[in-house]
Amino acid sequence: LLVGLLGALKFAGTLLGPLYGLMVDRFNRKKLQVWVRVFGAILAIILTMLIFTATLELWHAYVIVAAGSMVRMLDLVLVQALTADVVPVDSLHGAIGLSRSTLDGARVVGSIAGGTLFATLGLDWAYLTITMLYILATLASFKITSRVVENTVHIESIRTGLREGFRYVRQSDLLPGLIFFSFLIEFTAFPIVNGLMTIIGDELFDLGGTGIGLLAASASIGALLGALSIGLRPNINNPARIMIVGSLIWHALMLVLAIVPALWLFTLILVLWGLSGGATFVGMIVGLLRAAPAETRGRVMGIRSLGIYGLPLGLLLGGWISEDIGSAAMIGTLGAIGLTATVFAALKWPALLRKSTTPTHAVDSPATNS
Repeated sequence: LLVGLLGALKFAGTLLGPLYGLMVDRFNRKKLQVWVRVFGAILAIILTMLIFTATLELWHAYVIVAAGSMVRMLDLVLVQALTADVVPVDSLHGAIGLSRSTLDGARVVGSIAGGTLFATLGLDWAYLTITMLYILATLASFKITSRVVENTVHIESIRTGLREGFRYVRQSDLLPGLIFFSFLIEFTAFPIVNGLMTIIGDELFDLGGTGIGLLAASASIGALLGALSIGLRPNINNPARIMIVGSLIWHALMLVLAIVPALWLFTLILVLWGLSGGATFVGMIVGLLRAAPAETRGRVMGIRSLGIYGLPLGLLLGGWISEDIGSAAMIGTLGAIGLTATVFAALKWPALLRKSTTPTHAVDSPATNS
């Protein structure tokens, strides 16, 4: 339960998502990204110093994680908006697939390296490495080129700006269903690889840090392949349909994992589980960015970020089920919820299953954005 709570705190800033989206529409996105990276680096340095001086207490971890969550949503909205800024709409699925694959590729390396560093050198050297990576990320953010945002949204009209964003979402036949899915997958699937894998590896297979890292890496390898499978396609008519099919497979595989097969088979299924998840996530994000015009893109993605609040709820539910009944029951329960909700969403929003969805708003050209 405490592990689930710690994971949930990473998303304490989720409710600020719509406000962050308004900031992304209003201010220079490069400058915002730099400040986000600087803040993350400062928190990493503080945590590493506490570890090296042997003064780290549990409440320190909770405070630092909660502080980092205040800008985590801003970072996510920025990355997606910046990606949509610099590519034409017909290449958006490739850009999002590439962006997602770099994240999953980093998770593959990070899961293995983090577990190995922790097991062999200890927590201090593991977090020293993390701090160095945060500093490198801060330096990299200075190389970002973003478009100059027109001052169409003013500070004194925050309420109006937010209201316009919510109204645009309500009037769309696609966006409500896509945002529902952003909550669903965060609630049912992402808790597995964002906090609960430690419990699964320890309880079901008695694995240590390296073994748990390898399990997490297996899911990330699959997600990497899923993202690439979408990104390498020459054209996608309806990314929302890919999202629906992927979600059905994703959650059905969780029911298979709940049977707890042998470790080698469990790992293989995790790869397939990650593959379907990577395709589902990319389909959802591409659908959202296609349906959102440039002038409200930040706010739409900010509203979408509210769906990420499903992750802390899923972590808390999953942690509670694991503690009271067991990890296998937790995987099966979350999978059954996700499968049922996917069928409900397909019936509730039939536009998600249309043969094709033609974007109604063009994405700014790279030349203009530069």
